[in-house]
Amino acid sequence: MTSSDSRLHHGPRGFAAGTVVLSRRGLIPIEDIIEGDLVLTHQQRWMPVTGIVRASAPTVRVHCATMGGGLVTTADQAVRVRVANVLLRDNGNAEDMAAPGWVRARDLANSHRIASPIDLGAPLPLPHASQAATRPVDFFRTAGDLMRTRRATTSTWPGLGEWLVENFGEHGAGRRFPAWALTMPEELRRALLAGIVDDAPDRRQFQTRGVSKPFMVGLRLLVCSLGFAGGLSEKDGVHWTLAWRRDGGRRIDSQGSRWHSVTRAERGPDCEVFALSVAEDHSFIADGFMAQAAAGALPLD
Repeated sequence: MTSSDSRLHHGPRGFAAGTVVLSRRGLIPIEDIIEGDLVLTHQQRWMPVTGIVRASAPTVRVHCATMGGGLVTTADQAVRVRVANVLLRDNGNAEDMAAPGWVRARDLANSHRIASPIDLGAPLPLPHASQAATRPVDFFRTAGDLMRTRRATTSTWPGLGEWLVENFGEHGAGRRFPAWALTMPEELRRALLAGIVDDAPDRRQFQTRGVSKPFMVGLRLLVCSLGFAGGLSEKDGVHWTLAWRRDGGRRIDSQGSRWHSVTRAERGPDCEVFALSVAEDHSFIADGFMAQAAAGALPLD
């Protein structure tokens, strides 16, 4: 085990390699996070990573209703949850749940609901080309359409193809999702989604597939930020499917988060895990869910 912060050495805690973290650099695998990276916390603030632990450890796989494949984490890793005191029906009331708290993965039960952010804080600056667009809604609608179809750009948006590669990566496994796209005004987020999935925001239900986990996790956050009931499933850890509904679905939105039902937890593989220390708020977003950081952590429930 190696670390630049000795305070992290108080017990096995962390997420498996491949877990995606929401940073100012975008959604990136946890093993690519470096000290100084700004990550989004449960307080909707961007705070720096101050320490990293890398270790081999046994894990558990936590399944919830909207994340196929589950969260692969250590038993002592805590996530932000609320407890449902009654059976919650579609679009139930937040008042039917206890106050938010932190619970270790090993203690999660069917009564718990894990937090996933739908309000991602203050808007981040947009890249230059989109800032200069005279019709930003059309710009992002066209950008999303180009990501989906890979058609050649027209003279309306010269350089759009290069802009997409710079901000969203190459197609296929090289696709990524920038953090600023999740904090744009709602009309721009809706326009981008409409392009990526061919006007899906106007349909009752839709699904799309991809092979880049960082991109698909980002797309799920985008879908949920627009109020849809979206779930991400995976096949062989390579192929990802995002499906959502415009209406209905078991979801409760409260305090800037959506609270997702835990379905089960099971023993996971022994593998390499990474624990992060984060300044002040001691939390970060892992695979789209709120997780407690390793050092200076807030009290557990």
